[in-house]
Amino acid sequence: MLLEGSCEVEGLKPDQPDACFVLWNRRRELTAVVGRPDRNAIQETLVRAENKGVVICAPENTEWLGAILEGWSAGSATLHLLKDSSRLPRPDPNSVRFIAADEIATLGYLPPPLLEELEVVAPTCLIAATLVDKMPVSFCYVAWETETLWDISIETLPGHRGKGHAGVAVSFLIGHMNRKGKQPVWGAEDSNSPSLKLAAKLGFVPVDRLTVFRK
Repeated sequence: MLLEGSCEVEGLKPDQPDACFVLWNRRRELTAVVGRPDRNAIQETLVRAENKGVVICAPENTEWLGAILEGWSAGSATLHLLKDSSRLPRPDPNSVRFIAADEIATLGYLPPPLLEELEVVAPTCLIAATLVDKMPVSFCYVAWETETLWDISIETLPGHRGKGHAGVAVSFLIGHMNRKGKQPVWGAEDSNSPSLKLAAKLGFVPVDRLTVFRK
């Protein structure tokens, strides 16, 4: 989140023995609570965020943060790393490609929420798309990126799900990011069983957990 350059940090005190702060990304409507920072920093950040989006924290801080986030509900998410890359499909070069930021506006057939999401991330993220009759139908992009890791975000149009298009887009982008020396992280809320099943099918294994709060 910090490397993207559009985040704000609140509540960080240099003299604290452990890192405790609130990290807020306005564009993505995402707030991360690291450790147990001052609750005023959390509440002030949420006011500025207009109580939109999601708040994430480590599982061990769920009860503590839940007492602060009145009116928010908590869910769990699982983080995965790729263990068996042999399960990834081998993309046909004619069936998948990167799409440019200025191309997003031409995809008027996409559902408005997906179109808006792609328009938000396109200026700073690589977006791979699987094609059917030369039309992008499944999208995979670098949601977040660190020095060694990147977070997978994947979305497929309803009429094209269950046909392997998502796996092709994921595999294509993994190949590109591997050449940069960065490995993929697959995060999915436990309520999203299709995403969890796809992660397992493509060779990802669970390695960690997060708590996700929604208003």
